[in-house]
Amino acid sequence: MAGWIKNLLRRCLLRGPLLERWIAYKARKLDRAYCVELVRPAAMAVPAATPKTSLVAAAPLRTILFIADCMWELNDLVPELRKICTVQVLDLRPALKQKLPAQTDREAVAAAIRTLTAGQKNPVPDVIFFYARPALLSEETFEILRRSWHCPLFGMSLDDKIEFFPYGIFSSGNDNYQYWAGKFDLNLTNCLAATAWYRQRGLPCIYSPQGVHLTDDLSLPTAVDFKYEFSFLGSIKPEREIIINELLRFGIPIKLFGSGWPDSQWVDNPNAIYRGTQINLGIGLASPSLTLTTIKGRDFECPGVGACYLTTYNWELVEHYELGREILCYRSVEELIEMYAFYRKRPEACLKIAQAAWRRCVAEHTWEKRFRKIFQQTGFKG
Repeated sequence: MAGWIKNLLRRCLLRGPLLERWIAYKARKLDRAYCVELVRPAAMAVPAATPKTSLVAAAPLRTILFIADCMWELNDLVPELRKICTVQVLDLRPALKQKLPAQTDREAVAAAIRTLTAGQKNPVPDVIFFYARPALLSEETFEILRRSWHCPLFGMSLDDKIEFFPYGIFSSGNDNYQYWAGKFDLNLTNCLAATAWYRQRGLPCIYSPQGVHLTDDLSLPTAVDFKYEFSFLGSIKPEREIIINELLRFGIPIKLFGSGWPDSQWVDNPNAIYRGTQINLGIGLASPSLTLTTIKGRDFECPGVGACYLTTYNWELVEHYELGREILCYRSVEELIEMYAFYRKRPEACLKIAQAAWRRCVAEHTWEKRFRKIFQQTGFKG
């Protein structure tokens, strides 16, 4: 059956409670497959520590070529990298939107990179930073990059729990990242468990969660002048919709920002929403799982701009924040409602949490600090 017919039938038949059950079934299947991978005999073996060797011998870092299907990266990551050195950007999004009908995403990406290399007039990069999901990667793309430049090639995965293993549960093709990880000189992951997976396969890996880009107009929040009591910022996704619908069933007024929600749209300035909200809801599920959590960009973006953040409990967040003082975490919808009911009456407490989060992020969690440390570990100067 043609793919478009399947998609049409899925949209027509999977709605309401039936859709929720289908999502729960698929998510549970994914969760169990993930757990199977975690406890395989090979996975249980303790991996050797990655040796602290440099990719380059005390080389100066002057230019980065950053390649990605850019959404948030141009506003958040690239400006922070430019605090370190010159950054040339290849945004793959236009090529993917304008691809020919018979062209696959992988072919469109390879064509865009081939065009870049053919008309190359910019300085030779010292590092290529290639951030792309598995469905965009191909042997041809890596061959073009390696043939055109001889500098270190860095890759980054921010969805390893869902994408690293070849689950084959969803038709998107966004899994088996482990295969492509072998094409990079260094892999960056935001998942602590994944560091062992890379090392067991002999792949250089550094753990580094997302960061925050702090703009010059932001400073420590000092006043309780919230425009919104409770809000969620993010596009609609099935696992998010389930939680939001539960809150609405209890009559909790939550302001929704982001594409796909009723009476909402894309937000150009997330910082204004975060700072203007007394309690910012986070949903830290590893999409589309209903139980597994993962580090999210907003885990640093929201607290980093000086906002009170209430998100799904994730054991990895303890590595980065003091829970209860810098951010708040819930373990169930019931606990989420309990914490909302408590903190909505205490705006001063929310401000205090926002201030503590701001201080922590300024000191430790900017993208600039993340990458200065990474480049230092890999042998670059500057």
